Amino acid sequence: MKRQSWSFKSRGVSTLIAAVIMAVLGLKPSNVAAHEGGNNGAGEPIVGLWQVTMHAETTSYAWDSWHGDRTETQNDSGRTLDGNVCQGTWVPLGNRTYGLTHPYFIFKDPSHPELGWTEDNEGEFADASCVELERVAVNESGNKYRGTGRFKCVLGADPFDPTAETVYTEDFTVTAKRVTVDVSQLPSTN
Repeated sequence: MKRQSWSFKSRGVSTLIAAVIMAVLGLKPSNVAAHEGGNNGAGEPIVGLWQVTMHAETTSYAWDSWHGDRTETQNDSGRTLDGNVCQGTWVPLGNRTYGLTHPYFIFKDPSHPELGWTEDNEGEFADASCVELERVAVNESGNKYRGTGRFKCVLGADPFDPTAETVYTEDFTVTAKRVTVDVSQLPSTN
């Protein structure tokens, strides 16, 4: 019995020593996201749900969710056939500023007959893809962000292919406000 209690005590002491070393060095226990390439953005002010407005030739709107694992999901006000729900990835750039890369596919739309798109092939993959690139900064309150962006579309399924022919670019500005729960609007528990 003494041998068992000694091993429990030594494990406890070892754990305590490891915790003290981690505290002194400023280390934190790792988590799954850290093991997957250190892609952990938890605690960044960009994380959360945002109501977004993009200003270009036309104005569009989106619900944009920036996740702590540095992925992003956007549901924009465009048509479903245009691929209005898609994902992206983001990185912190310092000083509450963030970069977003958000790829998406293009589907055939009869409003572009100059491209050979008709009602007969509406909704088919258009053999084109795009990427939405943004640089945004969150304000000090953490409730708004603003920045600039660019839509870039190329022929083919890979918007990151440097040899693909660019068929469209458009610059835009973006503003957003954080979506939070307004407890006063929740239904009563009755």
